[in-house]
Amino acid sequence: MTITEIANAAGVSIATVSRYLNKGPVKEETRKKLEGIILKLNYVPESIAHHIVNSPTQSIVVLTHSLSNYYTMEFAETVNEEYTKRNIAYYIGCSTNISTEYKYLMDLISRGTDGIIIHDPAMDQTQVDIYNQISENHVPIVLVHSFPIDFAYNTITVDQNIGMKKAMQHMLGLGHKKIAFVRGAIGYSFDLKEHIWRDEVKKSGVEPEKEDCLKISNSDDETGVAQTHKAVIDYFNTGNRPSIIFTCNDIMALGTLQALHELGLSVPDDISLMSHDNTVISTALGLTCVDMKTRSVAKGAIDLLDYAMHGNDTTPRHISITPELVLRTSVIYAK
Repeated sequence: MTITEIANAAGVSIATVSRYLNKGPVKEETRKKLEGIILKLNYVPESIAHHIVNSPTQSIVVLTHSLSNYYTMEFAETVNEEYTKRNIAYYIGCSTNISTEYKYLMDLISRGTDGIIIHDPAMDQTQVDIYNQISENHVPIVLVHSFPIDFAYNTITVDQNIGMKKAMQHMLGLGHKKIAFVRGAIGYSFDLKEHIWRDEVKKSGVEPEKEDCLKISNSDDETGVAQTHKAVIDYFNTGNRPSIIFTCNDIMALGTLQALHELGLSVPDDISLMSHDNTVISTALGLTCVDMKTRSVAKGAIDLLDYAMHGNDTTPRHISITPELVLRTSVIYAK
């Protein structure tokens, strides 16, 4: 497509088309006509085409496990904001199982991906092996999660061990002894939190009951709200009455709150409620929670990937961020 062809299609001179393309003076009627023709014909000015063909481009990929969880949504939103500021295009994908994730990664690598951010994977041994292979093939990876060891590629973690201990100390410090614990079914971070919950409750002189640990199968997406709602209703209907409930994320906190309202219990007057992650749900509901500093983590992951892609030092870097408690109105002294 040439300027001459555009001029012929619009019934104007080549000089008029040139003025339009260079933002010169053109009648409004002519401008609209040229705009419509250029869009219809997908015209790309030669100078722009030359820049696209000859300029180096970056292909950044962000892979996460859910896009309906506010925790991952906030992470993705921050990634978008940061890459937009830097004029870098990126692609985001969602995989809910190892097989899908493997296909994603192999396809992306075959297309010449320059860097990958993997957000909050389940981290079983199969995934560890996959990430090792990718790293060995010189595709920079940044892993974002909480895991027990450092790997041979760049990682950024939130120390959930510290965060959960802070949460337990806060609840126990307010006199809570029977603490119900609501977690997801599978995942290292859930296992870690449960271990600390049990350990800290035992240290306070109370043996945690088996029924006080509620496991939600789909804890990371919106279906987890309904599942948690049912689990909490069933828990109370069997005669349990904790003074506080701790949920491992805000999705489960929302389901818990709905259940308590259905049972005629108010927060915090009848029962306290504490959550984890500090997404917009916590803010809206006024929940005391553990702040995962999601935006700081996202910015750190981007900087770490930039280092991995352009730095001369090939030694992986491992960054740890310490979470903190955000105190709101949902937790009070035990009665």
